[in-house]
Amino acid sequence: MNFNNMANDWQEALIDKPDFLKLAIQKLVQKGIEEEFRKFIGADEHQRTEERIGYRNGSYPRQLKTRVGTLELQVCRDRDGEFRTELFERYQRSEKALVLGVIEMYLWGVSTRNVEAIMEPLCGFSISKSQVSELAGKLDTDLNIWRTRPLTDEYMYLVFDARYEKIRENGRVISKGFVVAVGITAGGVREIIGTWMINSESFEAWDNCLDELKKRGLRGVEYVVSDDNAGLRGAIAKHFQGVMWQRCQVHFMRNFLGKLSQSEKGEGVRLLKDVFAANTKEEAKNRLLKMEEFLKKRKKEHVWNWLEESIDETLTVLDLPIEHRKKMKSTNMLERFNQELKRRSRVIRIFPNEQSCLRLLTALCQETSENWGARNYLKGMK
Repeated sequence: MNFNNMANDWQEALIDKPDFLKLAIQKLVQKGIEEEFRKFIGADEHQRTEERIGYRNGSYPRQLKTRVGTLELQVCRDRDGEFRTELFERYQRSEKALVLGVIEMYLWGVSTRNVEAIMEPLCGFSISKSQVSELAGKLDTDLNIWRTRPLTDEYMYLVFDARYEKIRENGRVISKGFVVAVGITAGGVREIIGTWMINSESFEAWDNCLDELKKRGLRGVEYVVSDDNAGLRGAIAKHFQGVMWQRCQVHFMRNFLGKLSQSEKGEGVRLLKDVFAANTKEEAKNRLLKMEEFLKKRKKEHVWNWLEESIDETLTVLDLPIEHRKKMKSTNMLERFNQELKRRSRVIRIFPNEQSCLRLLTALCQETSENWGARNYLKGMK
């Protein structure tokens, strides 16, 4: 095995031209530290404000090791020595998870000496097996605390989605699902409230996920959005009796298009979008008449029967306040986030074990949820 070539391949995958990116990222991170410090003391440099709670007192050097090398940074200092930047820990959490995933992949049957030779060009520093175990243990502990934290808010809306990753297990490569649950509070704030690895989207797997959420304090659920998964629907019916369930319109559209020929798809999409654009369920049903005519004219009675039986599941969103409908008609919120998960997980390609996958994707979920902060995702909530 040519480890030099392997390192070169991964260097390109983990972002090529590291010198250029290193300087760009270094400037970006430095600006982030300075902005965090400005907010901490409540004033810009040499600015006098009533909100000011401290004064600058120079800075001290700090290194941050990343995929593109070691960043040389200056951390601002206040006179009382109270400022502590959160940027390092929050930035490095996903970096650590990503690097650990790459390392573990090589450790799976690769000697420590070769791992060290690979890590130097990849990350700008070498690392041993014992260091990997220590880093993984600490990171897993921190992430598990976040994953199992008590849910103290009421979450009126829930969004579920799952994506599949390749994982080595017992000498073979299998696909396992990574589940993300997003909750939206009564105040309109969204938050990632759950992440799990599941072997399949069976009722038992989803039942365990929802049961865990309830044990952590999940309450106030009125509306759930997901793909049409029988296991999840069964679990929802068990744990959240009487809640409204919305079948994701985007997934439904894909299923619908899969039943049409290429020449029929253009008109089919237009007609279904017209149904989804209705303001009331009655209006949507009236617009379906054109779809019925279109499908029966093309001898697609079986498609019409399927559509007629399942379309109501996609129109539950019309029972929500009009200002919520655009964002709550599908799982698109998570679809876009899944692209970011994919961008990072494809670096690993095949995870060495389930825990490595859970670590990396959960770290990204935690950072994303923190970045969402307390900003209102939906307005006009209770």
